[in-house]
Amino acid sequence: MTEKKASAAPKKSASATKTKPARKSAAVKPRRRRSGINAEALVREKAHAEAQASQLTPEGKVQAVEFEEAFPVLPIDAEKDPNAPRTGPAKLPDLALIEKAEAQARDKKARRKTSAEKKSVSSGTLLRQKLSELLRNSLQEAADHLLGRSSPEFALVPLNPVRVIIAISGGRDSMALLDVAAKLLHEKRQALIAGMRAVYVHHGLEADADKWEDLCRSECEKRSVEFECIHVRVSEKGEGVEAAAREARYKALARHALKEGFDVVVTAHHEDDRIETFLLQWMRGAGLDGLAAFPEVRELTPPSAEDAPAVQEGRLVFLLRPWAALPRKEIERYVRNRRIGYVDDPDNDNPRFARNRVRHEVIPLLEKIRPGFRSTAARSVSLVAEALEVLKSVARSDLERCRSEERPKGLSIFRLLELIPARQAWCLRAWLSAEGLRPISKARLEDMLRQVRETHSDASFAIRLQGKEIRRWGPDLVIRNVVTKRLAADSSAVVRTQAGDIALPDWGGVIEVIPCQPGEPGIARSRLMDRTARLEARSSSGQTKLRLWMLRPAKPLKDLYSQAGIPAYARVDLPRLWLNGELLFAAGLGMDVRMQDDPEKFPDRVKLRWHPDHSLWDDRAVPNYAELPQAERLLREERVREAQKRLGAKKE
Repeated sequence: MTEKKASAAPKKSASATKTKPARKSAAVKPRRRRSGINAEALVREKAHAEAQASQLTPEGKVQAVEFEEAFPVLPIDAEKDPNAPRTGPAKLPDLALIEKAEAQARDKKARRKTSAEKKSVSSGTLLRQKLSELLRNSLQEAADHLLGRSSPEFALVPLNPVRVIIAISGGRDSMALLDVAAKLLHEKRQALIAGMRAVYVHHGLEADADKWEDLCRSECEKRSVEFECIHVRVSEKGEGVEAAAREARYKALARHALKEGFDVVVTAHHEDDRIETFLLQWMRGAGLDGLAAFPEVRELTPPSAEDAPAVQEGRLVFLLRPWAALPRKEIERYVRNRRIGYVDDPDNDNPRFARNRVRHEVIPLLEKIRPGFRSTAARSVSLVAEALEVLKSVARSDLERCRSEERPKGLSIFRLLELIPARQAWCLRAWLSAEGLRPISKARLEDMLRQVRETHSDASFAIRLQGKEIRRWGPDLVIRNVVTKRLAADSSAVVRTQAGDIALPDWGGVIEVIPCQPGEPGIARSRLMDRTARLEARSSSGQTKLRLWMLRPAKPLKDLYSQAGIPAYARVDLPRLWLNGELLFAAGLGMDVRMQDDPEKFPDRVKLRWHPDHSLWDDRAVPNYAELPQAERLLREERVREAQKRLGAKKE
């Protein structure tokens, strides 16, 4: 019994061994599905599997799964079974193909967008954008100039809005400028224009000028732009009506801009106007200033001495011509497309004016001789304007080096003559322009330089120019107002004073009566105001002597004026005050110390000072030489002696 059980045990284990399912070897990896067959990869994979199988011990070797069992093939009729799986081998995405398809989609979308933009933006809109962009750039350049900076510094400085004057005449060009400027003004979130005003200058030369004014006013109201009309009087003397009207117009615009606080004046001059001006100036023999034919940006010079306070404050007004490089035909097309109202000036076709003959006769002939000459001529004008700017820059640098150390507005003659003749002329031009004078002719400029080189006396050098007088003051040239009424050398007048200043209308000013400070020398007011005293003003005193300091001897007035550096031409206009036949005061020098009273006995003392008529250019009294601090007086005397030595050496 026991043997049967023992013999049965091995059989049971054997049967158990047979029925036990075989396990898959861990070394065998499932086959990865591929989109294509790679023979080399299959060979490498099979070799790797055989190597792993050979390393297993016989006890650890297991039976591999059959290929058909792992990847069964569906029967043919299974394709008709809707429930049968229909998955095939997975394929990896083709990235290059996807990127190509995306790029094609983007290109197609961009082409659609461009096509839509071309359909929506008409040629008229593009022209308006061009005109507006030219105006915007010009205003931005003016804003940069007003801030004293260049465009690269824009990111560091806040935008400076400008106040703009649009000069209009009712013509086609100015009305187009008004329309473009108004649209720019009313753009949302624009920060370039702080205010705008359209100004019409009424010359009174045309019968329809009032109708033109009404049209300009109406067009401004349509566009919500402020309007102003300025009436001027045109003198027909000089270079003609056209030149006189132009000068009066620019003076009126400059004066209005300075008075009302505007920064720029914008005009609608275009490329054709620039070429016409170039040809006219060329026929007249003009220099670079005329041939440059109105640059796109320039400073408006002060029209007269009435605007001196604004000039002294450093305020600048720029004249802008943003369309100077734009042909007239584009402005005409814009006006036609926008249907802008304007007037035709009948004088534009009048052959009496040289500009009209150049426009209607000369330019068409040049166009026939050389088609397309307008663009090349405009380029030449731009090159001339560029050369002019370079020369003006050099002239300004020379002017700074030639400025007088003693008189900031004066010009040192010795430093001027150190330059070559051509630079001397440009330096003089820059000096005259800085003092508010208009450019002068070449002949006048050469004559001025000749007198500067040959004249060595203050009294004999005098050049009158545009209501001013250029005089020689020692080693310097100075500009002063012309003295229209000059007294004779022996003129005198009896004057009276009660409690205020001593008025001297014949000399063009007053002698100020100023109370003295405690301890300050002066004359008793009672002596000066005494009704029995004889007070006289004289223009010349001959060899009369004056004593300015207590411990120094009296000197002739001529020597004292020379010592103080007061030029001979200015001494004639300085009054001398006499009290009871004795010289009391000489304007520019001071009071005679022998006429002063004791401070303890006469506490109510006064001193005198000469003050010419109030001038908008120089509203200051003439200081007394005797009252200057000693250090300043000694320095001035040293400079006067040095100048006299240099003048003497030059004469030899």
